[in-house]
Amino acid sequence: MIPLLRTRLDRYALPLVLSGAAAAAIYNWRLWERDKAFLARKGEAEPLLPLESWPERSMVSVLVAAWNEREHIERHIESFLALRYPHKELVLCAGGEDGTLALASRYAGPQVKVFEQKPGEGKQKALARCFAETRGEIIFLTDADCQLGDNAFERILWAIIGEREQVATGSSEPYVEQMSELFAFTQAACQVYSTMHSPRYAPGILGRNCAVERELLEGTAALDEPAPTGTDYVLAKVLDASGALIRQVPESLMPTDYPGTAREYLRQQRRWLRNVVLHGYRFGAHEEMRASLRTSLLGLAMLFLPLLGFVLSPWLFLIWLLLSAQALFSRLRYLSFGSKIFDRPLLVADVVWQVPLLFLDFLAWTGPLADYVRQREKWDW
Repeated sequence: MIPLLRTRLDRYALPLVLSGAAAAAIYNWRLWERDKAFLARKGEAEPLLPLESWPERSMVSVLVAAWNEREHIERHIESFLALRYPHKELVLCAGGEDGTLALASRYAGPQVKVFEQKPGEGKQKALARCFAETRGEIIFLTDADCQLGDNAFERILWAIIGEREQVATGSSEPYVEQMSELFAFTQAACQVYSTMHSPRYAPGILGRNCAVERELLEGTAALDEPAPTGTDYVLAKVLDASGALIRQVPESLMPTDYPGTAREYLRQQRRWLRNVVLHGYRFGAHEEMRASLRTSLLGLAMLFLPLLGFVLSPWLFLIWLLLSAQALFSRLRYLSFGSKIFDRPLLVADVVWQVPLLFLDFLAWTGPLADYVRQREKWDW
C-alpha cells in the first residue's frame, strides 16, 4: 500500500514544484511592488541642519576597542580626525600581537587618547576601563574597522542632540571599494532591507554605529556587565531594562569592512545568533531566544532535508525545493532593494551566486547548535 501511495504521489511532484515555485515568485513580486512604493514614499533622506544651526554641539567621545586591527587602525583614526564636527575626542583601547598599539600611538594628541588593551581583557572590559577616560556628554561607540563619515556620524548625533533621544543606532554599508564585490553587497543589501523596515524604536543596537547619553551609560553601568562576547546585545538589553528607548536611524550608514571570506562570515553570523541564546535568558528575552533557535533549526533542516528526501521520501525533497525557492526569491528582493539604496546596479553574477550563498547561510545558522554543547567554544569571539 505505502509503495503504491508513494508512486501515485510522485506523479504530482513536478506539477506541485512548479506551482509552488510560481506561487513563491508571485508572492515576492507583490512584496517587491510594496517595497518599491515604500522607497518612493521614503525618497531622499531629509537633509540635516548645518552644524552652526544646531541648538547645541555637545562634547562627543568616540569609544573604540581595537585588538589586532593593524590593517584598519590608521584609516579609522584619520577618518575620525577628518570629521567636521568640532567637539570630539577619540578614546582608543588598542592591543594585540600585530602592532596595533604602536600604530595607534603615533596619533596620540589633543583629540586622540590611546590606552593599551591587555591580553585576555576582552572588548567589554577594555571599553569599561577606557570609558572612565572620556569627557563627552555623548558616547559614540564604533569599531576600529569602521570609516567615520560626516553624514553617518551627524545623523546619529542629531537624534540625541536635536531630537532629545537617549540612545540612537544606525546601520552600515561596505567600504566604497567593497561595494562592487558580490559577497559584501549581498550582506549589506540584506541588512539594509531589515533596517529600513524596522520600527522607529529598535530592540537592539549596532555596536559599530550607535551613541548613548553619558548619564544613561553611567546610571545603568551597562559597560560593567559581564560580556565575554555579545557586547552590543548586552548593552542594548541593559539600556532597554532601564526604560530607555533605542532610536533607529536607518539613514545613518557607517562604512565598515565586511567579511570577505566564507570563514569570516560563518564566524560572525554564528556568533551573532549564539549571543542571543547565551545572554537572552539572563534578560528574560525568551522570544528572541526561541527565534534564534528556530533559525538554527531551519538551517539544519535545509541542509539535511535533501538527504532525507533520498532516504525516506521524495516528498521531503519537494518540500526542500519549495522552501529554497521562497528563500531565493526573497533574497533577490533584498538585492533589488539594496541596489536602489546603494545606487549599485544588480548584475547577473549577483543573481547566479545567491544559490551557493544561501547554503552558506544555512551553515551559519546551524553552527551555533554545536557551540551550545561545547563549553569551550561557545564564548569564543
